[in-house]
This record gives sequence, C-alpha cells and structure tokens, in this order.
Amino acid sequence: MHRTPAALPGLVALALALAPVALGLPTASASEPVAVAAADITWSIVPSPTAKGARSLFDYAVGPGTQIVDSVDVTNSSAIPAEFLIYATDAINEHATGAFSLLKHDIKPTDLGSWVTTKSDRVTIQPGTKATIPFNLLIPSDATPGDHVAGIVASILTTGTSKGATVTLEQRVGTRMYLAVSGERVPGVKVAGVTSGFAASLNPFAPGDMTVGYDVRNTGNTRLDVNNTVSITGPFGIPLGSFAPKALANLLPRQTVHYEARVPGVIALLLAWSTVTVSPGEIGTAAKKPGGQPQNPTSTPSVPTSAQPSAAAVPSASSSPAAAGGAVKAGGYSPVSSTVIAAAISWTAIALIMFVLATAFLVWRYVSGTRERFYRAIDQAFVSAREEALGTAGTQGAE
Repeated sequence: MHRTPAALPGLVALALALAPVALGLPTASASEPVAVAAADITWSIVPSPTAKGARSLFDYAVGPGTQIVDSVDVTNSSAIPAEFLIYATDAINEHATGAFSLLKHDIKPTDLGSWVTTKSDRVTIQPGTKATIPFNLLIPSDATPGDHVAGIVASILTTGTSKGATVTLEQRVGTRMYLAVSGERVPGVKVAGVTSGFAASLNPFAPGDMTVGYDVRNTGNTRLDVNNTVSITGPFGIPLGSFAPKALANLLPRQTVHYEARVPGVIALLLAWSTVTVSPGEIGTAAKKPGGQPQNPTSTPSVPTSAQPSAAAVPSASSSPAAAGGAVKAGGYSPVSSTVIAAAISWTAIALIMFVLATAFLVWRYVSGTRERFYRAIDQAFVSAREEALGTAGTQGAE
C-alpha cells in the first residue's frame, strides 16, 4: 500500500491514517502500492513479491489444518529511522458505511487475524530501506468453511496531549488478507430492525418523504455484494414510491451494515407499507446484476474500487466457489424482504380539512338559524294578523 506523504498533526492525522486501512481511497490506481504519511514519517506495506511477481494483497484458498509461511514488506520512505508495530487483525465492515476496515489495535482478533503470527512484532527501519517480515499462518483443523478476512498492519505509536492529558495515537496502514477455507459455501443475508417514518410537507397539497432504516447482515460464510431496494405502497396496494440505495460491495461474513433510505414524493394516504428487498450476489455484482442468480463461477469478477483493494483487477480466490474448493449451496443467492407499516398523515392537510368542515358547520348553523328566525317571524306575523283580524271582527259585532 502506498500514498503521497502529507504532514497531519494531532487527531487529524489519526483520522486520515485510518482511511488507508479501508483501502478504498479513490486516488489510488490499480497498479499503485498503498501508502500513508504521518507527520514527517512515510511508510508502506505490501505483500512480498513471489516468483509470479508483485502482489497487492494476500489471497489463499486452502483446507483446514494448513500451514502457510509468507512475508510482508515494510518500506520506510522517510529521511529518518522509524520503529513500526507489526501485527495482524480481523477485518470488519464499518456499521454506518459498509466500508472495509480493520479492528483497532486494542481489540483482540478472534478469526483469521488470530491465526497469523509474525516473526517480529516491532521493527526499526532505516531511512529509504525495506524490511521483510516473515509470518506464519496456521489454519485450525476445525476452521469453518468459507471466507475469512484480515489484514496485516504496520503502525506508528505516538504520544500527544489532549485537554492536559497524555494520549497515545496510532497511525497505521495495512494490507488485506483473504482466506477461503474449503467446504460448502452457504451465502445468506438477513434484514433486521426495519423502521419507517413519514415527514409531511407544510404544503397540504404536496407529498412528503418516507425515511426507512434497516440493518443488512451477512449470515452466511462467504463474502457478498448486496443490491437492495425500498418500495412504498399505500392502502389497497397503491404504489407510492421506490428507491434503490447504494449497492453494498464486499460484505464480509458475520458483519452488519446499517442503511438509511429516504424516499421522496410519497402521498399521505393515512398508512404506508415500506418493503425492503435485499438481493445478495457474488463479488462483482454490486449495482450490476441485482437479484438471485450467481455469476459464472469461472469468470473473473469486476471489483468495485469503493470497497476492494486498489489493485482491483486482481481477483480474490474466495470470490470464486471453484477456487475456494467448495460449492455454493443451491438457492443461496435468494433475495429476502421485510415490511413495516407506518402512519402517513399530512397534519396540515388534516388541519385544512378540519378548518373547512368547521367553516361549513358554522355556515350551516348560521343558515339554519336564519331560516328558523325567518319562519318564526312569519308565524308571529300570521298570529298577530289573525289576532288583529279577530279583534276587529269582535269590535264590529259589538257595534
């Protein structure tokens, strides 16, 4: 891994130093090694080349109980010597973004990262030189089939102060390691925690926005690309809107990623049903072939640069069932759905309707009252006229 040096002080340096671990930086080309710079020290870490040439990542497909001896090259491109901390750790997907990342140094790995032991955990490298660090990868005899992902990290620990307290900062860069353990490959995803809410427009005649949140979890043992859609329907199945969130590339086994989808232009029809449909597929199918059928296992997948190593043209053996030494379970790439209901009410429209109804009621009361007063006046006039007529007739008779 290699990147152009940049002097970054304090916590800003730490935040940017974590980005290369995700290996999804858009400025790296497919042929560049991965890099990072911290303060006045610049370094890189890549797999040691083999007889076949340079490698951008570690990629193995073996059976349980296998031992692999390999090495990684750490280069100090600075003008001063530096001591680096060397260790392996498990890979994860960031919960909020789905980006590829590695566990923090103070979190103990439990999977592939724990199976790797380096010959040296610290190494001092002179300016402009490279150190080759051997490591041993021992796959347990009871290792589960499928994909296991980790990274080997070269980091520098520095101390600083924050609000008067001494803090230790780790600035690190890593190279990816993919391991496919032979056996049955069982892809699978789950949608959980679906929530929805409706935000009405202040304009009573305008539609509102529906916000849908949900978690996508890789429940299988193989890496996946995930396409997903959100559709909104009203009473009697009336379609109200749909949205296709950004596809998720390289979702690792046992990892969960949270989505927030906003569907605009939803008409308030009192109730709205939000249906989330998640379609898993092989690596390389993100945003290209949503839905159930897997790609040809013998083909080389197209790897999105947003979630794959910078040398995206190099396929991972674990992305191919044949290369992994196992078969994909029939029907494993089946879409899953989950539906949740929410109130879709425009309160301004309801207020307008109530105002209209209240106005109509007052007008009706006024008209009804006026009519009653008119009829009473007529009756009173009739009675008065009758009484006057009777009184006149009685007076004439007396005369």
